[in-house]
Amino acid sequence: MLRLFRQLILRQLRAETLRTAITIIGVAAGIAVVLAIRLTNASAVRGFEAALDLTSGRAGLEIIGGGFGIDERVLPEIDWLRDYGVTSPVVDGDVLVEVGRDGKTPATNVERRTPNVQGARTELLRVLGVDILRDFPVRDYEVGDAGGSVPPPQTASDILGLLTDPEAAVITRAFADRHGLKVGDPLRIIISDRPKVLRVRALLEAEGPAKLLDGNFLLMDLAAAQWAFERLGQVDRIDLKLDDGVDIAVAERAIAARLPKGLAVQRPSRRGQQVEQMLAAFHLNLTALSSIALLVGLFLVYNAVSVSVLARRQEIGTLRALGVTRGQVQALFLGEAGVFGMLGVALGIPLARVLADVTVSLTSSTVNTLYVAAAAAPPSLTWRDLVLAALIGIPLSLLAAWLPAREAASVPPTAVLRGADRVTARTSRQGRLRWMAVVLLALAAGLSQLPPIGGLPLAGYLASFALVFGAALLMPLLLQMAAGHGRALWFRIFSVGGWLAHAALGGAIGRVAVSVAALAVSLAMMVAITVMVGSFRQTVIDWVGQSLQADLFVGPASRRSGARAPTISRPVEDIVRAHPEVAAVDAFHTVTVPYENSLIYMGAGDFSLQQRYGGLRFKETAAGRDALQWARTRDAVLVSEPFSTRYRTRAGDRITLNTSAGPVSFEVVGVYFDYSSDRGVVMMDNTTMTRHFGAQRPTGLTVYLKDGTRAATVRTEMLAQLDGASGVFIFTNRSLREEVLRIFDSTFAITYALQAIAIIVALLGIVGTLMTLVIERRRELGILRAIGASRGQVRAMVVAEAAMLGTISQVAGVALGLLLALILVYVVNLQSFGWTIHLAIPWWSLLQMSALVVVTTLLAGLYPAHRAMQETHAPLEDE
Repeated sequence: MLRLFRQLILRQLRAETLRTAITIIGVAAGIAVVLAIRLTNASAVRGFEAALDLTSGRAGLEIIGGGFGIDERVLPEIDWLRDYGVTSPVVDGDVLVEVGRDGKTPATNVERRTPNVQGARTELLRVLGVDILRDFPVRDYEVGDAGGSVPPPQTASDILGLLTDPEAAVITRAFADRHGLKVGDPLRIIISDRPKVLRVRALLEAEGPAKLLDGNFLLMDLAAAQWAFERLGQVDRIDLKLDDGVDIAVAERAIAARLPKGLAVQRPSRRGQQVEQMLAAFHLNLTALSSIALLVGLFLVYNAVSVSVLARRQEIGTLRALGVTRGQVQALFLGEAGVFGMLGVALGIPLARVLADVTVSLTSSTVNTLYVAAAAAPPSLTWRDLVLAALIGIPLSLLAAWLPAREAASVPPTAVLRGADRVTARTSRQGRLRWMAVVLLALAAGLSQLPPIGGLPLAGYLASFALVFGAALLMPLLLQMAAGHGRALWFRIFSVGGWLAHAALGGAIGRVAVSVAALAVSLAMMVAITVMVGSFRQTVIDWVGQSLQADLFVGPASRRSGARAPTISRPVEDIVRAHPEVAAVDAFHTVTVPYENSLIYMGAGDFSLQQRYGGLRFKETAAGRDALQWARTRDAVLVSEPFSTRYRTRAGDRITLNTSAGPVSFEVVGVYFDYSSDRGVVMMDNTTMTRHFGAQRPTGLTVYLKDGTRAATVRTEMLAQLDGASGVFIFTNRSLREEVLRIFDSTFAITYALQAIAIIVALLGIVGTLMTLVIERRRELGILRAIGASRGQVRAMVVAEAAMLGTISQVAGVALGLLLALILVYVVNLQSFGWTIHLAIPWWSLLQMSALVVVTTLLAGLYPAHRAMQETHAPLEDE
């Protein structure tokens, strides 16, 4: 059997190198995309979890407050925590550090740029402020250089001596070496909007938190960090390292029962679970998109094995006549599919690692901007990934080849020996396929009506796949319709070659249907994504135009990374308010807080200004137009549409938020449209925020001018008063809208990249299909040449076939894509992110895409046309 496999299968694979390469590349591309997206998805969660492990150290539990940290005045009340282990109060934040001017310092993957620092580049540093005497048992610190001839500190007391100066900074050796810093050098940082100069007192080796973000870590004394971050009298959390022998579950329950109101206990891993839950829908969408490239690759396997069956018809008949069983014939061609699968896996695994670097770079800005800061580097391939690649590539290749292999086994030897060697589509099978298509389309309609499962649009994705497979099963019917119409049109375009191509289509439906379906599915996904993204973009443009009414927007240069966003200092706020052109200023505040099993934004602003100037669009209210007024005069909040969808909350319901005084119930008086975040937002008036959470510095200012046409001039004047505003961003209304659309476009870059891969693979399938037709009709081509057809006419016939397949694929792809777009817009997107999107079909973009596809398929037909010239020399005698 092995010898037969070498002679019949492997020899032909070596002879047909291009077809073999196309199939292997198709399978490898599908596997690579699936693995790359898996690695990309893991990179964000694992990056955050790795940072979490390093910052948590040996802490088994942590004490957190409601919203804005823990007031130090309650620390004496929880001194009993020492009965369970060692406690360490922590201030956790981020700063920007100036690392070079005029671009002389090399960039790293954690670089953050701020446009107002003249000639300088900045990077993000993670800051940990601790009481080193209490923190030394919780986290590992190894000081490798304290300057001069001073021996490196070994104990907590030694390190404390380095941190007594409020301007002392201990950075990592990796960061110092990268930027040419040494002990004693100044370190220019920006905390929120406040420039500050620290002094490097020591360098940390790569141990514990010093491993964070490639060494972008800064250690400060607890009191100095509180002063720098303007959190006097507050800490972000209290880490608890349990004594040996203390059961963590028992300790967690006992501590939760004794904590005062407003405090809670959790395991550090809880934060990782919240981030993973928050990213679940985003990652599921990427995974679903990656499966399209794999599906198209499997179509190629089907097509390749079909070619093998056609090319070996005589050999199959001879083998069957000599006693080879049907099962053995089927096993031979399944073995060919196994070869494609194994070689595809072997090529796909290294390709996945390369592709993962690309996909991580395309998604990291989205994850960092909209979700959570994480190291932008994919994890290494593990044995689990290798096993997954094998389980994806080999079994699915065998499944894809099952039908053509079974068809090969079913060819009777007498039919082949008599010359009846043309494999034709069976009409009975086509009838069954049409009924299956009807069932799948009905199933898609039903699934699209189901609610989300576990907060994810699983039924929506199943509906999409049912629709795709149902449409694919209808492809033979569409080809039959095309074969019965349009002959005159193709004759006018390609002359005799077009007439011959159209005549040949009716006899080749069984062979071209799968490849046309593969290309149509890829194009349908591109159409659906284009419609969805275009509709979403137009919805965002409309929302921005109505909601962003302020003339200027002021924010700190530091980016949000942790739960607490950087704030605007009092001097900056005073300068903005004092400008003579300013009519009103809304000082708003946002903070990330846990809610149920995920994270949400909680925000506050001046609702009286929203009533006067704002353009907040409500989806529903419990108080009509007076929702904002109601929210100002009672414990009431507004929630964003994504919050309402995810947590099934409507106007008139009540939600419970953890405050510094314990859980408080708030009435929801309105649900408003919001496209800034899918995690959900709870908004309240500033007076409500102060009443329950205390007075807080704003995280941003929205500025309304007396004359909005002077926004650019006022911005320049404010920056001059702020002396360069190295720590402040000031956007005009127009520039902020442009920034919103820039972020939006970058978010969908990965989507277009995945679809481009799928379309390229599908076009390779068209090349393989045309080669199939050339092989199948080699006698027919020889007869055409013998009766006087010119080489140009034969070439035109093959190219016309390519154009026909491209046109049919595009027509089917657009129709299917529009149906898929309805599911994406009204089911998948709504259930994934909670956004209402207004459908807008970009007809001009679809027209351009259609023309490009037809031209591309014409080009794809050039090689098969060349191959047809060689096949015209095939013998004409009966085989």
